[in-house]
Order: sequence, then structure tokens, then C-alpha cells
Amino acid sequence: MTFDAKSYQKYEFFTIEEIEPGFIHVKYTNPKSLNAFTEQNWRDYGDILTRLDKEEDSQLILISSGVERSFSSGLNLKTAMEQIKSSNTTSEKEAIKQLYDHIIDFQNAVTVPTRINTPTIGILNGINYGLALDLASAFSIRIGVEGARFSIAEVNIGITADMGSLQRLPHIINNKSALYQHALLGDVFDVHEAYRLGYVSTVVKSVDEGIQLAKEWGEKIVGHPQWAIKGTKKCIQDQLDGVNHEAGLKQIADYNAVNITRNSMKL
Repeated sequence: MTFDAKSYQKYEFFTIEEIEPGFIHVKYTNPKSLNAFTEQNWRDYGDILTRLDKEEDSQLILISSGVERSFSSGLNLKTAMEQIKSSNTTSEKEAIKQLYDHIIDFQNAVTVPTRINTPTIGILNGINYGLALDLASAFSIRIGVEGARFSIAEVNIGITADMGSLQRLPHIINNKSALYQHALLGDVFDVHEAYRLGYVSTVVKSVDEGIQLAKEWGEKIVGHPQWAIKGTKKCIQDQLDGVNHEAGLKQIADYNAVNITRNSMKL
């Protein structure tokens, strides 16, 4: 089945195009806010990735920014505060329940890349503050761009990061002392620190160079059987999510027994 890019045109600020069969590029371009996310934006983001994972030929998703100065400046705080103030709750208990449900919905959208079996590559340029780290920490592969800046910034506005970075980064960052340092200070660190910490795989000079590198990697990845790609993604993600080692071995034994048999019988 041919990928229908037109069916994704309804999402404001998002451009979705097929690089080659099975390899889809999602670009977020909201320059006025430096790619901050409103509620509609993050709901669209989760919906887009969920849909792409279900595409018949999906094998790899590339995520990048169309804004030169920023991958994402984080949550659009103005619209978020307006939404909280407009709440019609009449009791503390009701207000807590409403905010809890909202946080869970938000988390579900941000963590889609960890739940789908299609691997993702993210190109991180410019500003990467707060929500940006939550989003990118869910990617399979991260490419840093020269000049990119990062911050687990939530403590600076008096809250604890709640969209997944504090849950995922301990599995990613190779220096736990530095992770505590950056998370508790809410300071800004550069792309070379991100590379030293293991947050990004490599550093490139520009977004265009990052896209070119992702295309080179992607060409090789999508050359493999779809079931092998998605099985590899799922196995690694399961371990990051705490699936028991022995259970993981049994799951892959079953998965490979089914897929190898079915594909060998087609020959």
C-alpha cells in the first residue's frame, strides 16, 4: 500500500513525508514559539507517531525541527497556565484528579516512541529545554547538532519533570552524578556534554548534515526485513522497561520461531 502523506495534512505545524518506502520524516515547525508545544500540538504528535507505526510498510521514523534555533523550547507555559486557570473545579480533590488525568494523557503522547515497535531517530538542534528532553529521551537514536543546548529545566519553574525524562534518562546517561547535577540545578549543558553523557550518538555540524546522516543510516535499516527491525526495537525497549531477562529470552524465542518459519516457507 502506498503511503498517503495527504492524510496527515490536518496536523498544524507538522510536515510528514516519505523519504523512501517505510522511512517517514516528521518535521515540527512552529517558529513563533521556538517549537514550544501546546496541548493540541502534543496530542497531534502522539497521534501522528501512533498512526505511522500502524502504516503497513513502516520501518523507521525520523523526527526533526524546521526551526533553525530550536528543536523545542518545551511546553508552551502561557497556554498551559491559561488552561489551569480556566478549570471549573470546585474542590481540591476534583482539581487534583483533573490535573492527574491531564498529566497521564500528556505522558501517553510523549512516550509513544517507547511503546511503538517502529524505531525513531531524532535530530536535536538549538534549544532543547524541559519537554524537549522528555520527547527526545523516548527516541531510539539521537543525533546532536553543533550548538545545541540542553536543560532539564522544570525545577526552574518550581516543579518536578513529569513527562518521562527522569524515568528514561537514568537508563541513558552514563554518569549518574552528572544526571543528578543537571536535574537538580536545572542548568544548561552543551551538545558535547550530551555526547559525553551518552545522550546523543554523535554530533554533526547542521540539521541538514544530521538529516543526511539519518538518511544514510535509514537506507541501511530499511533494507532489513520489517519484522527483524521491529523485533530488535521491541527487545531493547522491553529491557529498558524492566522486562525480566528470562522472560525476554522466551519472548524472542517465540517471535523468531514464528517469523523465521513463516518467511522461510515463502521462499
